[in-house]
Amino acid sequence: MPDKPPRIVFFGPDIKTEAASDDFGNKASVLTRMSALGIPVPPGFALSVDICEEYFQNDQVLPDDVPELLRQGLAFIERSTGSRYGADRRPLLVSARSGAPVSMPGAMETILNIGLNRKTLRGLVAQTGNPKFAWDSYRRFLENFGTVVFSHDPELYRKIERSAMKNEQVPDDAGLDFAALRTIAEQYEQLYPRTNGKRLPDDVFSQLELAATAILESWNNPRAKMFRKMNLISGARGTGVTVQAMVFGNLGSLSGAGVAFSRNPWTGANELLVDFKFGAQGEDIVSGLMGVVSQEEFAARIPLAARELSDAAKRLESLYHDMQDIEFTVQEGKLFILQGRSGKRAPLAALKIAVDLVQEKKITQDEALGRLRDIDTGAITVQTVMTSELPLATGISASMGVASGKVALTTEHAIEFAKNSPVILVRETATPDDIQGIGASGGILTVRGARTSHAAVVARQMGKVCIVSCGELKIDPARRACIFPGRELFEGDYITLDGRSGKIYAGIVPVVVENPTELIEHLRQWSSDKLTFDQ
Repeated sequence: MPDKPPRIVFFGPDIKTEAASDDFGNKASVLTRMSALGIPVPPGFALSVDICEEYFQNDQVLPDDVPELLRQGLAFIERSTGSRYGADRRPLLVSARSGAPVSMPGAMETILNIGLNRKTLRGLVAQTGNPKFAWDSYRRFLENFGTVVFSHDPELYRKIERSAMKNEQVPDDAGLDFAALRTIAEQYEQLYPRTNGKRLPDDVFSQLELAATAILESWNNPRAKMFRKMNLISGARGTGVTVQAMVFGNLGSLSGAGVAFSRNPWTGANELLVDFKFGAQGEDIVSGLMGVVSQEEFAARIPLAARELSDAAKRLESLYHDMQDIEFTVQEGKLFILQGRSGKRAPLAALKIAVDLVQEKKITQDEALGRLRDIDTGAITVQTVMTSELPLATGISASMGVASGKVALTTEHAIEFAKNSPVILVRETATPDDIQGIGASGGILTVRGARTSHAAVVARQMGKVCIVSCGELKIDPARRACIFPGRELFEGDYITLDGRSGKIYAGIVPVVVENPTELIEHLRQWSSDKLTFDQ
């Protein structure tokens, strides 16, 4: 009889195994390859996609072998780190992430800091001598676990956090001190029995088992289903579950989390693009809830990590022959790569990157044409705003182009308005839950968030104009108003987004439209009989 396929794969120091994407998901496949190449990756393991298939085939009952597989994986991480899961000294904390064979940024779930309870919290304080870090990690875990595993309303947690920031008079949670973070965590603890009667499991293995189950469940959540539908993903089997030792971007002054692209994902320029937040954990950036420091400040404050990140980006691009999207954490100056994948890009960027990679002899002409097969290259344009009007405000460009439309402050209103007119979705911060609203709109404008958030990634892939972090904008939901310096606009009013400059204008402004003829000419020369272009 043939051997049964493996259900678990390990990665970490001295492990040379490479997992197949179809069997363990794209995330695990890349992590095992990076680990084998010596790129700094937190040690961990992944459970196979087969487990997800069986889970849903068996009425959402976890397969019998999963608890033992989780114990095997934890034992491996313990050996690799010298820490012990659930211990009161040198406690090991882990993350659990989804990872399908197809890239679905933001569509499924992640849970960080698993393994925290009051006992391991004390151990974390003793180990690090940093109570602020320990209580910050604990309150993050309580919110993450409550919203993902027990389906708590995130607003319950955000209301407590906003109140604390107001009391302490700080702009974001990085400014909260140890006492404030402890108070927040204690209030979060009280939410559990009040919300649905379920308490946070004190048993850390139960925490991990529930987290793994929630990751599997997220394969069929409405967001993931909509992503697969909108991106015409059919026949996908499910998600793997990837578990890794935690590394901490909230540990100290030289710690933080970020996202990098090896090339610009909206222009295609061959330049490293980095969003980074000091004192943050990974989900802070991709969630779109936080702003970031400049790429220059990141490189100036942690130069060694910045150089290592640039080197890792080049190595991954050479390995996969494509632009890379990289999530990373810096823990006290030390770089760790958490994920790498081929990056989502705007149509113009896809065209330029394909042409450049051929000229750099990294892919063939046929490979380039294949990557552009689903893109209407004849419809790609370069748009320039032509107006003497002063902008209402300026944000950070996250996708090229120009878009005009009626202001919609919710996904529901964007879908409704789009039946009769173009739409601009305006949000405090966009999340993957807004995917339908983004799809219905010509552009998206947010008060907060980063260029590399999941929502911005999705907008670029759809070819939507995107401007983020427009701090001059205030939204008044009760009055359905957008308040800019010196002017108010309301839902249904027209605005224009200039994705090149990040400027926002009232009304509809004139635009000059050009075609990237030089880039398209390369494709004509390669294979005029394989693609159809506008003449």
